Amino acid sequence: MTAPGIHLAAVPRGDGSFDITEDVVLRSEVALIRLQLPQSGTKLVGMMRPTKPIATSLKVTADDQPVPMETTKLAAARDLPLTVAATKLRLVYRLSGSTVRSLPSETGRASAAISPLTAGVDPTLPTNYQISGGSLLNAVCPEMTETRCAVGEPPGLGVQQGIPAGQSLAVLQLDLPMQP
Repeated sequence: MTAPGIHLAAVPRGDGSFDITEDVVLRSEVALIRLQLPQSGTKLVGMMRPTKPIATSLKVTADDQPVPMETTKLAAARDLPLTVAATKLRLVYRLSGSTVRSLPSETGRASAAISPLTAGVDPTLPTNYQISGGSLLNAVCPEMTETRCAVGEPPGLGVQQGIPAGQSLAVLQLDLPMQP
């Protein structure tokens, strides 16, 4: 990735959590980033139930340098100072608590709210999602004027590319992979 933007690769797990890698290229150097979790599913179409998103095992690199952190858990929005002013960021973490299982439906059917932790750094950055594993059935982006953001046809369904980071909250309907 060389052009400014956010690439979020999410791999759903059978327990409803996601292994996520965010690669971010900024338009200008920053020395501080604001990290924020996806909003609760309380008022989100397709969920309508409260969720408590949390990111764990968080690792951040800025221009290929590890960023020391007091804690690798993110339970609320916070500012993270970088060791060097940077234009390239990579975040790797597990997102849990943002999924609502559908009942009574097929095992593994769920809705999940995801968005980049870095969406607030520059709300104009184009955001591209890559969802792999599980089976994506639909995607809605409630912050956008045209809220349906699924593209393609199952089993090759994806999420619309280039969504501005400030509107990049996506509610995914998917079949979670089977737990081992």
